[in-house]
Amino acid sequence: MGEIKIFGYIIVAVLFLSIIIMPLVEAFLVYRERLMLSDALYSSCRVAAEASNKYRDMININAEVYKKSFCEAFGETFATSFGLNYVGMSGDILTFEPLPTNDAYDNFTVELDFDSSYVPIHYDISRGTKTFTMVTVDAESQYKFKTRFMGYFHRLAPGIVYYELCSKQEYLMVVTN
Repeated sequence: MGEIKIFGYIIVAVLFLSIIIMPLVEAFLVYRERLMLSDALYSSCRVAAEASNKYRDMININAEVYKKSFCEAFGETFATSFGLNYVGMSGDILTFEPLPTNDAYDNFTVELDFDSSYVPIHYDISRGTKTFTMVTVDAESQYKFKTRFMGYFHRLAPGIVYYELCSKQEYLMVVTN
């Protein structure tokens, strides 16, 4: 009889610990996803900046951005890094949807903001005119929970249990001499 009682306590302890540990595991996974998103945004900006620079502007040490080529290169690189499908662009907002084989992510929207009037603090204006471009990238997606426990609560109460996966990255386009 005492063995059944101990077995019951072990089952209750395991259930209680899983209720505590699963949200902690999910928090770790969310943090990991945010790091991956931030890194993908930065590397996509780097690739897009290189693809959109024109040789004649680089001779004059100007970092002019060509929005169309920048957005196309950014969209292809970001879609490849997350296993998404680049749907298209509406203004400065890019949309991505998951591939049929990839159900780890939801739809992404990425907003690009270009500021060609940006001048860094350390730049000496008396040396001449030089064009800098600050690109601000803001990505958002609804997070898909990875653990069954949190996924169950999300399906049970979708308006209460959800997480918006978002990241904001700034990239300064500059041509150095």
